[in-house]
Amino acid sequence: MAASTFVQFFFGNLAPFLLDEFEVSRSRLGLLTTAAFVVGGVGSLPAGQLVDRLGGRKVFVGLLVLVIASTLGMALAPSFTAMIFGAALAGGGLAGCNPTTNKLIAAHTAPGERGWIVGIKQAGVQFGAFFTGAVLPATAVALGWRLALAVTIVVPAAAIAAVLLMIPPDDRTPEDPPSGVDRAALTSTVWWMTAYAALMGAGVAAIGAWVPLYAKEGVNTSVNTAGAIAATIGLVGIASRVAWGWGTERIGQFSMPLAVMGLGSAVATLLLIAASSTGPWLLWTAAVLFGATAVTWNAVGMLAIVAEVESDAAGMASGYVLAGFYGGFVVSPILFGYSVDRTGAYSWGWGGIAVVFFAATVVALAWHASRRKEEAQVTRAED
Repeated sequence: MAASTFVQFFFGNLAPFLLDEFEVSRSRLGLLTTAAFVVGGVGSLPAGQLVDRLGGRKVFVGLLVLVIASTLGMALAPSFTAMIFGAALAGGGLAGCNPTTNKLIAAHTAPGERGWIVGIKQAGVQFGAFFTGAVLPATAVALGWRLALAVTIVVPAAAIAAVLLMIPPDDRTPEDPPSGVDRAALTSTVWWMTAYAALMGAGVAAIGAWVPLYAKEGVNTSVNTAGAIAATIGLVGIASRVAWGWGTERIGQFSMPLAVMGLGSAVATLLLIAASSTGPWLLWTAAVLFGATAVTWNAVGMLAIVAEVESDAAGMASGYVLAGFYGGFVVSPILFGYSVDRTGAYSWGWGGIAVVFFAATVVALAWHASRRKEEAQVTRAED
């Protein structure tokens, strides 16, 4: 999971170096994240279907090879256009990482054991945030951004070895997904999660793409401090994803934890706005809150899919939710960069992101109300 999602953290942590290297505007820099998530969003549904057909192990090995190729392509990119192509190629890893891992968890673990496992695997994304925030800026200062980017391939290379050694072979030959898997097997959970994921995706994309550069330009921190702030989000997110996954499975309820995450994310975004006038300490506070809320929703969301969707449809269900999530990712980085270029300030962009997080909170609360209504109807019918 860390290796497949590195691309969403590359450009934020390397933003000062990429702006100098390619002499592009901030809105054009946002095209890198957009390119990755366009491919991730468009590819999510086909990836989910492919995983259901071929099995998680085969597909994941192929995706990790793609991650290595795309990373080396970006490290060697002679132009900004080549960087965009490399980012788009990396989007293939984004498209398939959750369908494959959800499929493997649904196939190889029993209910009651999935919460902490989903939490750990989703924590891999935040390990990626921590790793890139801690390593990329400092390495880029010392050795250049290209070498800093290239050395990250050790993670997907190690992941390929781990998959081949530790995960059992897929136990069925390639075939078409079982009939009836389509939309009939997908519960209302999938559609509520897709709407919520689209909004959270828009917010989380802005965090990953712009917090490091905002720390440097808007709050006047050093490049290394900006990277450390990004790493803090990832470090807190590692523990939070495991904790949220374990705790949510214990209470057996998904909508209210998601509402809490949306609200906490909105508050953290408002702290970012205040940091421009109060100083870096609010950036650190916001980073901790983001790590505990915004970047951890996937642990609860993916657990909801694994818990409430039949394993034969787990890949497809994950694909729908991720298509929404990556759709949100496509929109916000470039719009955020455009707002900064046009206004010369970050406050308008962060204000918009706060509204998006509040909207996600409303969706989660509406889902909760809908489930309560359904449960009440079932109770009345039984009486």
